[in-house]
Amino acid sequence: MKKIAFIGAGSLVFGETLLTDILTFPTLRDETILCLEDLDPKRLDLMYRYMQKYREDNLPVLENVMIEKTTSQKEAITDAKYIINAVLIGGLEVVKHDLEIPLKYGVTQCVGDTIGPGGVFRFLRTTSFFESLLEDIKDHGYNSDDYEGSKPLLLNYTNPMAMNTWYCNTLSPDSTIGLCHGVFGTAAVLEAAVHLMDVNPQAFDYLCAGINHLAWFLKIQYMDLNSEWHDAYPLIQEASKTQYFLTEVEKLRVDMMNATGFFMTESSGHLSEYLPYYRKRPDLLEKYRGDGFFSELDHALDYKEQREAQKNLEDEFNEKLNQDRLSLKEVPSGEYAPLIINTMESTTPVRINGNVLNKDYITNLPPNCCVEVPIFFDRLGPHPQGGIKLPTICQALCMSNIMVQKLAVEGALSLNREKIYQAVLLDPNTASVCSPSEIRAMVDELFEVEKQWLPQFE
Repeated sequence: MKKIAFIGAGSLVFGETLLTDILTFPTLRDETILCLEDLDPKRLDLMYRYMQKYREDNLPVLENVMIEKTTSQKEAITDAKYIINAVLIGGLEVVKHDLEIPLKYGVTQCVGDTIGPGGVFRFLRTTSFFESLLEDIKDHGYNSDDYEGSKPLLLNYTNPMAMNTWYCNTLSPDSTIGLCHGVFGTAAVLEAAVHLMDVNPQAFDYLCAGINHLAWFLKIQYMDLNSEWHDAYPLIQEASKTQYFLTEVEKLRVDMMNATGFFMTESSGHLSEYLPYYRKRPDLLEKYRGDGFFSELDHALDYKEQREAQKNLEDEFNEKLNQDRLSLKEVPSGEYAPLIINTMESTTPVRINGNVLNKDYITNLPPNCCVEVPIFFDRLGPHPQGGIKLPTICQALCMSNIMVQKLAVEGALSLNREKIYQAVLLDPNTASVCSPSEIRAMVDELFEVEKQWLPQFE
């Protein structure tokens, strides 16, 4: 039996997507245990009952799949070959502090989960969890008693992706791959833009690299009817002037493409937080406001949406449980974790974009920072693509974020509050509106109000 542990399975929407994705692959329906873990027994039981019904409604196809649940991390990890993580330590109540306290100092954040004060403190709240998770994986995971044998793979979805993946792989080298849907989601947008330009492309491909939430489409190509490949950027540039999604929804991303020459991976709302250009003045936010969620640029937009969604989410799940039958999903969503697990259990190689520590994969970014690069997977595991050199402008913008991440990781490892202050001090968005003394006061206030989640710093 191969065991897949899902830590944070109470993430109902994301959990449903990943778990049903896994069961689209015949290889992963054969002698498979799906072990669901969450500290919230109510949400855990809801997901467990949903997956049990999903299994029972699709017998005999899923007869060789077992669904388990537990509130014990150690029990979930025991003998697990793959661990998917999607936790949010502290929940939405503490995220509120990440957003409201910086706002007092003039720092607005659309999401607050990547860098900046929101990203840094979300990371600090998560480090103790990752320490315990990696310890359980080492002591109780698949092949834990075989020093030379293959080891479990931690597939992390918890933000801030770069800091978390950097931290985990520092504590336990090559243990963790960070996964995000920004690359394949944006690639789908760009492919659709090319299709709408009446060139009838027969195929579409790209090279995307950088850091999580700030990765760049360095090459985009399409194949014509004569099986010849062409640069797609001229079509995308034209589409950015004529197609509604680019002209009215992703105004800010298009503005950055025009500035740098390259499209990047995150929505305009996300992207606005990683740069010093947009969130410092109300008139700029209004100018680049797009027509669509995550492009509206509003402060705390994701937090407010999550609060509203939580009100009805459990009711929606209970409605699904009352349906006569849950149909078997035939096509996976494209999320990377199920593709990786299927590849490592079969003979079908796959290419994804994932987060790993830099071992000359991007030659002009620092060694051992966390980078997001193409990774080829087969039965032997991950094989990141190396030798990529970013254009100088992309390198520089990535570096502005990497130094925030580096100081935050160093501060977390050494329990050094001064390094945490310096991490926020270097954040481009925060620095665009605050003085150093204001940033110190903000960081002190965040430490004080969130101290129950950060006992290691007391």
